[in-house]
Amino acid sequence: MISDSPTTLLRILRYPPLRGDETPGALRAAPHEDINLITLLPAANEPGLQVKDSQGAWHDVPCDFGTLVVNIGDILQEASGGYYPSTTHRVQNPTGPGSLLSRISLPFFFQPRNDVKLSERYLAGDYLEERLRELHGVKAGA
Repeated sequence: MISDSPTTLLRILRYPPLRGDETPGALRAAPHEDINLITLLPAANEPGLQVKDSQGAWHDVPCDFGTLVVNIGDILQEASGGYYPSTTHRVQNPTGPGSLLSRISLPFFFQPRNDVKLSERYLAGDYLEERLRELHGVKAGA
């Protein structure tokens, strides 16, 4: 399913130190779900990642060395008919001494090949294209 996928991606995300003038309660990354199949995330160097449970409560994700976080993405949600819901997550701004440090995160986004059938409605490539259009506010056929 993922062998030779042209859209599997490793990203390096750097959240810079805070300047001190941020709005209280502001987030480094707003709540969202990943589009892909599965995201593997080795522990970041600083805390901040939170996941939302099915009751709507937010939980801190440990950033202990050796921790590996696995997020379910929208594509697995589609392929499983909703059995595995996509993981809603966000990144909080740090407080105290942590606000003076950069936060480095290395998400590895596993994406199936474009020709993989996810459901009766979608091939993986078509689903990805539709979701990217939605995120960028582009209408179908544009």
